[in-house]
Amino acid sequence: MLNIAYTQAHLLYFNQFADLAGIWGIAFWVISLNVLITFAIDTKAKKYYLFSATWVLIALIYSVWILHINPSSAIGSGNTKTKVSLIQTNIDSYAENDSLIVQKTLNQIISLSDSAVRTHKPDLVVLPEASFPFSLFKDKSFLDFARRNIVNWNTNVAIGYVNYEDSTSFKNLALVFTPQLAYFWDSLKIKEADVKIYQKEFGLPFIEFMPYCENCNSLKGRRLIKGSEPYTFLYAKARSEKFKVALSICWEQTYPNKIASLVRDGAEYITMMNNDSWFGKTPGAKYLLSFTKLRAIENRRAIARCSNGGISCFIDPFGKIYGEIPWFTANISSQDVLAVNKKSFYTKHPSFFVILISSIMFGLILYFWIKK
Repeated sequence: MLNIAYTQAHLLYFNQFADLAGIWGIAFWVISLNVLITFAIDTKAKKYYLFSATWVLIALIYSVWILHINPSSAIGSGNTKTKVSLIQTNIDSYAENDSLIVQKTLNQIISLSDSAVRTHKPDLVVLPEASFPFSLFKDKSFLDFARRNIVNWNTNVAIGYVNYEDSTSFKNLALVFTPQLAYFWDSLKIKEADVKIYQKEFGLPFIEFMPYCENCNSLKGRRLIKGSEPYTFLYAKARSEKFKVALSICWEQTYPNKIASLVRDGAEYITMMNNDSWFGKTPGAKYLLSFTKLRAIENRRAIARCSNGGISCFIDPFGKIYGEIPWFTANISSQDVLAVNKKSFYTKHPSFFVILISSIMFGLILYFWIKK
C-alpha cells in the first residue's frame, strides 16, 4: 500500500512505462533517480548529472511516445466505446443504527438511475460498493422491485450488495443484472445459484478481516468471506454490440496482480465499486484514487470508478481523469468508456520485472561475495 510508485500517480508524463514494469518499475525508477542525484551532489561528478538527466529522459520520451505520438501502440486500434453512468449516492453503505438507511439508499439509487437512463441512455449503470446493505436475492419483494426497475430502464445495472451469512461473517458481492435476466427470471425459474456473481477477494485489513488470522473477527466484529474467481461479465448495448466488463470492489485496487488477472480473464474495461464515505474529506479517498490511476495505466484499461460520497470518476487507459463528480453529492456522471482488447506486457507478465531485478540483485551479491 505504501509503495513509492504511488507518489508518481499524477505525473502522466513520467509513469507511462507502468504498462511494462508496473508499480515495481516505477518504484525502481524513483529510487534509482534519487541515488543518482545523491551521487551527483556528493561527488560533484558530471557523469552522475548526465546519468540523472538520461534517467529522466527515458521515462519522459516513452510517455510522450505513448500519449501523443503513437497511442495505438499501447491500446491497439479498432476499439469501441460504451456509455456508462455512475450513480454516486451520498450515504455510507455501512452506516449503523439508522433505521431509515435502507429507504434512503433506495430512494437515491432509483431517482438518480431514473435520471441517468432518461437523459443519457447508458449501456451500463454502475452503483457503489454495497449500495444495498442486504442480500439482493433473499427478499422476494425487494428482488421483484429491483427487477421491475431494470426492465423499465431496459439497461444493464452493476449492483453491489452484502450477504450477511451470520452475525459475524459476510460476503461482499456484485453482479451485472441485465434486462434479459430481470425479464425472464420467473418464466425460466432462475435462482440465485444460477446467476454469475462476483465475490470480493481482498478486504480492508482490521476492518473487514484480521491479517494472519482468517477465522478471527475484525475490529468491527465481523469478517469477510473471501472469493477467488476473477469474473468477467458480458452485456449488450441497444444495437446488440457486446462488451466484457470486470467488477472490482474497493480495496482490491491496491493489489496490482488482482486487477491484471481481471484483464487477463478478458475484461475490456473495469468498474471499480467503492465505499469511501468513511474517509470523509481527507486525503484518504484521493490516495485510493492514485491506486486506481496506476491500475488503469498498468493494464491499459479504462476504469469507471463509482464511490458513495466520492471520488467517482472515469479514468482512461492513459491515467487521465474525466467526468468527475464533486465530493459528497448525490449525483450522476455519464461518459463514453473505451473498450480495449489489447493486453499490455505488464498484464501478461505482472511478476516479470520483480523476478528480473531480484535475479540481478542476487547475482550481484554473489559476484561481490566471491570477489570479496
